[in-house]
Amino acid sequence: MPRSTDRPTRATRDAANVAAAAVVVYAVLWFLSTQIAGIRAVSPFGDDPWDAFATYAAIFLPLVAGATWIRSLRHRQPVLPAATASRIRWGSGLAAGIVLIAAETAAQAILTVGFPADAGLAAPLLGILVVGSIALAVAGIALAMRAASIAGHDPIRDDIDEPDIVDDLLGLAGEVATAVGLGRPAERLAIAIERFLDRSPLSPRRHRWLFGAVLALAAAIAFDVWHALREGPWANLFAPVAFGVLLAAGVLAAYLGTVIPLRLLRPQPDRRA
Repeated sequence: MPRSTDRPTRATRDAANVAAAAVVVYAVLWFLSTQIAGIRAVSPFGDDPWDAFATYAAIFLPLVAGATWIRSLRHRQPVLPAATASRIRWGSGLAAGIVLIAAETAAQAILTVGFPADAGLAAPLLGILVVGSIALAVAGIALAMRAASIAGHDPIRDDIDEPDIVDDLLGLAGEVATAVGLGRPAERLAIAIERFLDRSPLSPRRHRWLFGAVLALAAAIAFDVWHALREGPWANLFAPVAFGVLLAAGVLAAYLGTVIPLRLLRPQPDRRA
């Protein structure tokens, strides 16, 4: 897609692209240092307290960066609406900030603990990824601040007609379905989903705060089950409860902190009139 001639739009997309690169590089770092046993064994930031930062980054980033990525892909027009651009900048800056904090803790572990003598190629690989994550995160934050300065600081009005992430995701799914010849079935499914979200008394849009609590509880249960399947049964009941509570708290904090600024779910319209 050609670069926009609109300066605020162009600056917003530059910030989003660099922040996305920071998230991707950190995601590689996170995967290698937490999911590859041989690398985790020699990683100086594989244990707490440094591992806790990686864990919470893995909770926050999919929500923040994922929502921003979906919105950025959906809104590819030459000039972004002011509200949409502001939410993309907000998400980009926050995602880059999360990467910066997590990567800096990893750098601190490298400087204070260091790699063991038998770390081999894992040491320079992790070091490069840490430095790359920090550099890209700093650039992403700087570009998000620059984009906000270019766009100005007019307050965003919570317009009921502004799409939320679900709207954007359904729109993207419709584009893909149309490209592969499934446009009509996808359209019918999207209409059914939107009808439920806008009219049902059980809609997450009607119960945005309760939905966040349910989401956090489901994530905690899924984590405990996944951990038991991967690592074997829990040694006692306290451990899964403690880990579940910590994970649920992180998911709930991430959701509550982003549901309105990133417009994850818009309010359900009043259909009584």
